[in-house]
Amino acid sequence: MKTVSIRSRLIDLLSTSLVMVALVSFGIIFLFLQYKVNKHFDDALLSEARNIINRLYVQEKEIHFKVPELGINLQTASGKGSVFYAIEDDYKTIISGFEALPRPLLNKRINDITFYDDIYAGEKIRALLVMHKMYRNTLPYHATIIVAETLEDRNAMIQEIFIAISGVTCMIIFIVIAVSLVAVNKGLEPLMSLQHFIQKRDIHDLTPIDERSVPKEVLSLVESINHLFIKLKKSFSHIEHFNADVSHQLRTPLAELKVLLQMDTWLQQSQKKDQYMTIIDTMAHTTQQLLMYAKTNPDAFDRLRLKPLNLCELCEKIAMAKVPFIYAQGFEFAYEAPKELWINGGPIILESLLQNLLDNALHYARSIDSKPMGMITLSLTEENKHAILKVSDEGPGIAEEYLEQVCERFFRVDTKKHGSGLGLGIVKHIAELHNASMHLSNRSPHGLEVSIRFPLVSQ
Repeated sequence: MKTVSIRSRLIDLLSTSLVMVALVSFGIIFLFLQYKVNKHFDDALLSEARNIINRLYVQEKEIHFKVPELGINLQTASGKGSVFYAIEDDYKTIISGFEALPRPLLNKRINDITFYDDIYAGEKIRALLVMHKMYRNTLPYHATIIVAETLEDRNAMIQEIFIAISGVTCMIIFIVIAVSLVAVNKGLEPLMSLQHFIQKRDIHDLTPIDERSVPKEVLSLVESINHLFIKLKKSFSHIEHFNADVSHQLRTPLAELKVLLQMDTWLQQSQKKDQYMTIIDTMAHTTQQLLMYAKTNPDAFDRLRLKPLNLCELCEKIAMAKVPFIYAQGFEFAYEAPKELWINGGPIILESLLQNLLDNALHYARSIDSKPMGMITLSLTEENKHAILKVSDEGPGIAEEYLEQVCERFFRVDTKKHGSGLGLGIVKHIAELHNASMHLSNRSPHGLEVSIRFPLVSQ
């Protein structure tokens, strides 16, 4: 499903609204501009008509025009259009001007001052008809004045003004769009900050989001997320308590059963005593490993428990406690590490990680006849702001096709050997809890090396 960002929606809505407003504005501006320009030129025609009226006089019972030589063809101020006029008396006789100038249509109501549109000499014109009444010795005389002009000047003025206004309007729209984009980005900054904050959070971090810095519009959403975090945290705590209870309830009867086997006189003489003890020890170990596997699940572990610790100090402590047992098993042991390498970690689960790695080497670095093979090495180095923990042995190693599978739970390469198949799975879980990467590789000529890269922290 394709998702659309809020920014895209806001920009689309703003752009669409601005385009619609611009189109409507252009239409209104054009109509208003057309009205104003036509009114301006109509007023000019009326002024021409009045100038003509001022030059009319009556002599010998006839209407005369003082300056008839000017009434042939008048040019407009710009010289692009032409102005025509005609003067008629009561008998429709042309006193001056053009005889063929059209009059208003018969169905048009004629007033003392009448504007109308028509065609003259194949060109559209705007015309004015004025009915003028004058007296001489108390006798009335009527004159009809028609003034017309072609539309070149009107259209040119409308076009020029419209282009200028359109340019300014487009510039304003461009500025408004730019300002809107900035405003949208500024308005969405709190949401983007919240998004970046959530993206940077560890996926296993269940601490509530600070609601004080959240916009009101998404406060309810953040509150719902925080409630979900609280429920998840309670669920994980319940699982931990359940694991602890199961651990106690299982280990106790197994320990009691082992004690009974050791104290029972009849079983002491039984040939199956060692077999029973081995089964009980395997059950106890598998139970412990299952509980540790569940406890170290990255999806259920509270990472707030991780604190800065010196990994070198912890490894040295585990190595000193483990080395007598390693020598007792017939292996050699080497330990190499600097004095300090600080990481964010949990000492108990890191101890389990080291125990599983060393136990895995003790268990599998053996020949076909179960004899120990060579040396087990625990080393720590620093590389590119990471602490590199390595546990290697000189055993037979693991076939290349199984290197990716051995970290899966219950997977065992050698099913003949006793084991839970959870050791490396637990190690992988614990590594993920510490944002560390785990890598398995075979050594040359033989042996297995498990390498874990922990990010260092400043101390």
